[in-house]
Amino acid sequence: MKQLSLTEARARLSTLIAEIGKGKRPIAIAQRSRIKAVLVDPEWDSRVEEELGHYRRLVRQSPLRLRGHMTLAGNLDEALDDLKKEREQSLERVIAGLK
Repeated sequence: MKQLSLTEARARLSTLIAEIGKGKRPIAIAQRSRIKAVLVDPEWDSRVEEELGHYRRLVRQSPLRLRGHMTLAGNLDEALDDLKKEREQSLERVIAGLK
């Protein structure tokens, strides 16, 4: 996946949009070395929204119910950081699969 800084993306936005429109790979936009946005083809976005809708309907049909007691242990900030990293890696794998 191509990655650009926010400043560079601003300067080349119309060119980047044309590239995406021609079916080129997604383009990541980073701010302070962290990906903040990804430019993707509208068709890809529609497919993702459709897939998410499917899973949301499944969740509504059979909600997960937890019973009993739970004790939280460990560092929650570290756990949240780990989840964020996993989400970013997952997104990168999805985008890599589009290539």
